[in-house]
Amino acid sequence: MSMPDRLPLERFTIVEVNDRDVPLCLRLATSLAGKIAADLGATVLKVEPPSGDPVRHAPPLLPQGGSALFQFLNTSKRSLVLDLATDVGRAALDKLLDTADAVLFEEPASIAAMARATHATAIEIAAFPVEMQAAHRPVSEFTILALGGLLHMVGEPDRKPLRLGGHQASYAAGLTAFTGLAGALAARDAGRTAPSVRVSLAEAVQWVNWKAASGAAASGASPGREGKRSEFQIVPCRDGHVAIVYTVTQWQATRGLIGDPRLGDPRFATRAGRRQHVAELYDILRPWFTDKTRHEIQALAQARGVPFGPVFSPAELLDSEQYVARGFFADIAHPTLGKLRLPQLPVQWNGRSFAPKPAPDLPT
Repeated sequence: MSMPDRLPLERFTIVEVNDRDVPLCLRLATSLAGKIAADLGATVLKVEPPSGDPVRHAPPLLPQGGSALFQFLNTSKRSLVLDLATDVGRAALDKLLDTADAVLFEEPASIAAMARATHATAIEIAAFPVEMQAAHRPVSEFTILALGGLLHMVGEPDRKPLRLGGHQASYAAGLTAFTGLAGALAARDAGRTAPSVRVSLAEAVQWVNWKAASGAAASGASPGREGKRSEFQIVPCRDGHVAIVYTVTQWQATRGLIGDPRLGDPRFATRAGRRQHVAELYDILRPWFTDKTRHEIQALAQARGVPFGPVFSPAELLDSEQYVARGFFADIAHPTLGKLRLPQLPVQWNGRSFAPKPAPDLPT
């Protein structure tokens, strides 16, 4: 293989340990960090309990059987079954770690002490910072989202908060763990000692929702659900909905795009004024969208440098112009499930994408 064709992490071996009793939110974070490394070329050995990673049965499920979530999170990995409750299983894991570059694992985990004492650099994913008394209590992604303030951001203010779709907390922590993993591998590659890494979901969510802390520090209150008082809103158009978003410097371009002379009212000249009179402002803005399609609105807005965004369903994203042009979705042939369409990593290396390989079946 020539140098331009080599994958960036193909010289590294990483062990991913999915302990059988850890919460799902931690398991997903570990799997995402391992997935990114595997798709980038690393040899990722996924250690599963004898019954398999529980995510193998987690929704959403594929029509042909099995978990779509598992297939997405475990591309390009190899699976190894070890019973870590036995001396034989722990001894086999210990042998693996003696030759690996890094080990990804969750806290609490029965292999934590073993992982920190081996040749491999320890990358630990936990629910909370070590300073929190709640560190060893039961946890779910829902409680992490609530503690981080993200549930305070979604939904109408006079109704209960809406749970975010997907797994934002787990994926944010998984991406953070991969960042720490990449730093550790770079240190090892340079002949330096790589320090261990510990990532907590609670801290990752605080970082994602940084406006909560900064808003509280600046005004005494964290930003939350404003509904019809929000500066940026979702409005209906001819074939769906569009998000109205613009920066302070894009207000003049937004005025020109809408073309209604009432937007020149001095009340709307500043951001403070627009927020104060947001109901009157949207009474002027909404009618412009009603007779136009999402595609027409996006084209007109982009021509003026205004970042209005169409709202797509998951099915529509498969045919999104941007994703098609980038080749973002890859069709892969799974040995038992047939053809699967999965997202690729949203980066390229020497002009090519990182095509994932199928997630492994459970060894027998």
